[in-house]
Amino acid sequence: MKVFIDTGAFCALAIPKDQHNNAAKLLYKQIQKERPALFTSDYVLDEVYTLLKARSSHAIAVKFMNQIEENSLVTILRITEEIEEGAKSIFKRFEDKRLSFTDCTSFAFINNLRIGGVFAFDDHFRYHPYTHPVRFFGE
Repeated sequence: MKVFIDTGAFCALAIPKDQHNNAAKLLYKQIQKERPALFTSDYVLDEVYTLLKARSSHAIAVKFMNQIEENSLVTILRITEEIEEGAKSIFKRFEDKRLSFTDCTSFAFINNLRIGGVFAFDDHFRYHPYTHPVRFFGE
């Protein structure tokens, strides 16, 4: 199985005071039992580094950055023209104000790579109309 990790899941794991911290730890253990291939994107990591610095501290953001660079467990997907065009198409179709362009790039990756699971705490990941069945790991 392939699982895409979104910004909220990373932040919940990295910030002990995050409202989803306990749930994130339990869900991550559950996901790890299935030994999936883990994915995220460069756009997601951009959001994570910025949010960790704003919600926690610069030190936590840098620590997370170093862990991602040293950790080969998560494959970092880079935005290509094909993914960008797919994301633009998704962005134009949905008016939800909470749906960011980064979210749309994630949806495009999930669809294009047929990723079968999403670890996220944003409901729009649960309800997005994917091109294939996608299991949601979140609250």
